[in-house]
Amino acid sequence: MDANATTTIQLRHRRLWIAVAVPLILQLIVPSRAWIALLIALGGAVGLGYLWAWQAAHRLSVHREQHYGWAHVGDLLEERFSLHNDGPLPLLWVEIDDHSDLPGYNARSVRSVDGRQSLQWRTEGFCRRRGLFHLGPWQVRSGDPLGLFRVTIHHPQRRSILVYPPVVHLPHLRLPRGASTGAGRTSRRALEVTTNAAGVRPYAPGDSLNRVHWKSTARQGRLMVKTFDLEPSGDLWIVLDLDAAVQAGQGEESTEEYGVILAASLADRMLRQNRAVGLVAYGTTVSPGSSRPRPLPTLVLPQKGQAQQWRILRALATVRAGGLWPLARVLAEMDRNLGRGMTLAVITPSCDPAWVAGLLPPMRRGVAPVVLLLDADTFRQEPSRDGPHSVEAMTGLLADLGIVSHRITKGMPFQPVVPHKPQGRPAFKVLPGTGRVIRLEE
Repeated sequence: MDANATTTIQLRHRRLWIAVAVPLILQLIVPSRAWIALLIALGGAVGLGYLWAWQAAHRLSVHREQHYGWAHVGDLLEERFSLHNDGPLPLLWVEIDDHSDLPGYNARSVRSVDGRQSLQWRTEGFCRRRGLFHLGPWQVRSGDPLGLFRVTIHHPQRRSILVYPPVVHLPHLRLPRGASTGAGRTSRRALEVTTNAAGVRPYAPGDSLNRVHWKSTARQGRLMVKTFDLEPSGDLWIVLDLDAAVQAGQGEESTEEYGVILAASLADRMLRQNRAVGLVAYGTTVSPGSSRPRPLPTLVLPQKGQAQQWRILRALATVRAGGLWPLARVLAEMDRNLGRGMTLAVITPSCDPAWVAGLLPPMRRGVAPVVLLLDADTFRQEPSRDGPHSVEAMTGLLADLGIVSHRITKGMPFQPVVPHKPQGRPAFKVLPGTGRVIRLEE
């Protein structure tokens, strides 16, 4: 049994003592064998019930196991329960009452177990929503067959589980490209060494000897050095607009959730191309150990690699719309961090043209912006497409400024990059002939 668990034995019927006291009083006033027999029967029932309950309180143990502390939206969460009755008396009912706050998951169950018997079972549930959730606390309840006593074993521990947003394919989205050194080709030449050798030119005073192209030197009879290309793609900054005033929809079908999915998928796509990706989201977030979101800017500096993907997913798992940061203010704060050659992806449902002015200063420095415009009207029950703040007016304004934009509507098909698999579920095979059961390794 868990060291932190507390066990209580409670008499369910308070009037039982009155039922015992009445024949006792009658026996003192009017002695009779009937009262004695009734007292013996009631006392025996109470004693047997308490003995049964005492065994359930001290000889019953229940354990739950969950080997993963994280999952993706759509994954199948699985827990294993093991119940062991170390006493000789059977328990006709053992109730597991779970208080986990993970949406779509319920570990409640009712079992019966014989004396000296062990049981194992699994509980499953799909992770429907991203965020930081808790499994537990939980209680185990049992009692005697007569229902006189109730045993409650309270397990107060709570285990956190972080549900990441899904990562989906975005085949139709085209990102503009800035200019940075690396592995692409442009018409401009780099002053530093990159991975792309574009051609050769005559040696000039000050050129490093490690840039000399010896085959061309031997062929032309003079020193020739290599020239290098600029890569047409720099670091990617993703700006996710979490201003609560411009969001629309509810739950999974909301601009907030669509924006998070797009940000996670864009980051995964660019990181797979060995690009550096950063994230900015000014809203609210839920920190470990707290259940209430609080205003806190989310900032993940651009880096490459698999570890960066998990940093961004971890940040996106807990962010929520809120705060007092409209997109225009966020872009103004971001301006100092946008160096030449970067790509800026803005994900927003806002059709207010005021924030577009924040893209013009970075564009003059060579930053290539792209806007993923969430059509908030498709997420509302009563859309209103007229006026200067419509999606059509915003896409036209962005096109006039030479800014690439993509319109995202409700119902966009999201195909996961990695198919969802049950977590921790082993596969077994029975060998023909011998009947031996072996576990199949994935």
